[in-house]
Amino acid sequence: MSGDAKRKRQYEDRVIEDSLVRLRESVGQSALPFTQEEIQTLAIRARESYRRRDKERLDRYGIHLSKIYGISIVSSTITALESINNAIGYEEK
Repeated sequence: MSGDAKRKRQYEDRVIEDSLVRLRESVGQSALPFTQEEIQTLAIRARESYRRRDKERLDRYGIHLSKIYGISIVSSTITALESINNAIGYEEK
C-alpha cells in the first residue's frame, strides 16, 4: 500500500470514528440496540454512500438490520449518520 493510500485510509478511519462519536452524543449509546460491529459497518457504509453517492450497499444493509431490529430504529440511525456525514463533509471543505 502506498503512502498516500495509507494516509487516506487512516483519515477515513478517523472520520468514521468521529461520526460514531457524534452519533452516540446525539442519540445516546443506550438508545442504539446494535452491536459494536453492526454500528461500525453501518457507519462505514454511510460514509461510503456519502463519498461515492451510491446508496445501494447502505440500503441493503439497512434492510438486513431492519429485519432484526425494526425499520424505525434502523431508518432513524441511517438518517442521523447521513446528517452527520453531511456535516463532516461541510467541515472538510
